[in-house]
Amino acid sequence: MPPPSDLRVIIVGAGLAGLIMAIMLEKAGIDYHILEQASRLRPLGTSISLHPVILDIVDQLGLLDEMVAMSKPLRGITVLSSKGRKVGRIDTRSKKQKRGHQAMVMSRPDLHELLLSKIPAQKLTTGMRVLGMTETQSGVLVTCADESTFFGHLVVGADGAYSATRRIMYSDLKMQGLLPEADKTPLYVDKQCVVGMTCPLDPVKYPVLLDSGCEVKVLLGKDQHTSMWILPLQGNRLAWCVGGPDPQMMMQDTGSGRSSPSNHSHGSGRQSPPSSIGRGRQSPTSSGRNSPQDWYPETAVEICEDVRNFKCPYGGSVMDIIDATPKGLVSKVLLEEKMCCTWYHGRIVLIGDACHKIVPFFGQGASQAILDAACLVNMLYDLPSRSSADLTAIFKSYVEQRSGPARVASDSSREFADLIYDQGFKADVARSIVLRFTPMWLLRMITGTTTGIRPGLTFLPPPTGTGKLL
Repeated sequence: MPPPSDLRVIIVGAGLAGLIMAIMLEKAGIDYHILEQASRLRPLGTSISLHPVILDIVDQLGLLDEMVAMSKPLRGITVLSSKGRKVGRIDTRSKKQKRGHQAMVMSRPDLHELLLSKIPAQKLTTGMRVLGMTETQSGVLVTCADESTFFGHLVVGADGAYSATRRIMYSDLKMQGLLPEADKTPLYVDKQCVVGMTCPLDPVKYPVLLDSGCEVKVLLGKDQHTSMWILPLQGNRLAWCVGGPDPQMMMQDTGSGRSSPSNHSHGSGRQSPPSSIGRGRQSPTSSGRNSPQDWYPETAVEICEDVRNFKCPYGGSVMDIIDATPKGLVSKVLLEEKMCCTWYHGRIVLIGDACHKIVPFFGQGASQAILDAACLVNMLYDLPSRSSADLTAIFKSYVEQRSGPARVASDSSREFADLIYDQGFKADVARSIVLRFTPMWLLRMITGTTTGIRPGLTFLPPPTGTGKLL
């Protein structure tokens, strides 16, 4: 049945999770408004992959053709030593016949721009730093830093790993003595990386750019944890990532506050709530915004120096690729992990990185956020009433359906990260075996296929293909 005609949803965050949630609500005929902290929408990050199972939902939303046009199908992942020796390869094409789609790789800023173009301008307000949420008998009143207020019957926190929504919700739960101990612990951070995307390159120099598909190259450092990933994108561009573990980093972020890692902060104990648009945690600047140029000369170059002697799989030097990247398309990212126990309270519910921050390998974070949004919107479409009791019932069901798959995705991403970054003889042997025989957990992580069930939007016509639609 259709949802209550006057149901209104406040979405906090205009990142990928918030925008895809809004597009789904638009299709469902449910009113919404997005609040974004950043005054200017400037998506960070470089490349992103979307799982085949996610593309069923994309198809239902009418976005598939546009996404296909801006992407390349993921053909495989080739792992090489820093000297160019082949360690192994994973063929990702075998799942297409079962899923009907193949994993796609695209520019993350391009994807954000596409989703943003589908949102009516009057339904998005930028420069809105959320400070408080007051639950009333009929809904939630959201208060922002400029003292403006917004009313909704529920609030969806899609504002990333450093979610203001989660902080407000957890603060309330903590005062009531209801916050689990596990949710008081900080995000775990032991990896950092620098990511970038080149300007359009000459296909004569890099013939790989002419390939219709994307073959990911992973270059492993010798006797060091640093690795480099290179991905060909549409538009004759190469996306890249240089990084690895840094055990000295530990991010402090609980429900009641946050502080930056000591070896990356620009001032002792200064708090700087980031926007929800970027991927991962960017180094803070004195203005409280994410500005790669501020730290690029001293930080990005230092990290990238670790791969200076890596053999480029396309000829020349890997530094040629890094040097062909505009500074504005370079971001330093801290890779956090956190599986929250509490995803909702009262009329407030979390999706995506706000409740499960996953190490971002092969689009796990974005894919899980889309699945969260689809599950929640399906339930909102069938919501009997706007009452707190009915909302609590669907929030509980949402967590029951989504927490398990999200945890599996998180564990798989962590296992793959360890597989790539671990060093030593035992790690080399494990890599050779895994890459040679490609265990099912690894294929499931890359393709997003854990069962034969196809998640989708139940209020829209089903996608084409095989499998049962959930």
